[in-house]
Amino acid sequence: MNAEQNSDPRRRLLLLSDAELLQLCRTDTMRGTGPGGQKRNKTESAARVTHMESGISAFDDQTRSQHQNRHRALAKLRNELAIKMRQPAQAWTEPLPALKSPIYPLWLACVFDALHASDFGLAEAAAILHSSSGRLSKDLARDPRACQIINQERQKRGLHPLRWN
Repeated sequence: MNAEQNSDPRRRLLLLSDAELLQLCRTDTMRGTGPGGQKRNKTESAARVTHMESGISAFDDQTRSQHQNRHRALAKLRNELAIKMRQPAQAWTEPLPALKSPIYPLWLACVFDALHASDFGLAEAAAILHSSSGRLSKDLARDPRACQIINQERQKRGLHPLRWN
C-alpha cells in the first residue's frame, strides 16, 4: 500500500477487520419478520449495524442466528459505505475481486465514484475505469443491490434503466 492509499480514510474504513468496524458502529437487534415460526417470532435475531460517523446502516434477518445476521449486516454495511461515500474518480488497476473478497467494497466504491463523475453514464464511467461498458456491465451484474441503485440513480436523471444480463 502506498502513502496515498494509507491516507485514504474511505479505503482504511472499508479494509478494517469486522471487529474494528464494529467498534465504529452501533448494533441494534430486533425480532425478524417473515416466515420462520415461533423461534423467529420470539427471539431478537435480526441485526442492524449503523456506522456512527456517517449514519449509513445495513440490516439482515435471513437466519435465526443473531451472530450470523450481524456478520451479514456488517458485510452489507461495507458495500453501502462504498456506494454512498464519494471521492474523485480514479481507474481501478487491480484484478476484478470476487463478491466476497475483502477488497470488493473498494472496487465498488471506485465504480460508484466513476458513475457519479459521469452522471451515471455507463460508457463514460467505463472509460474512467479503463474498461469497456460491456465489461463493466457484466461485472456489475454480479451485485443485484448495486444494479438496483444504479438504475434508481439513472431514473432520477431521466436516463433509461440498464438491463443486467
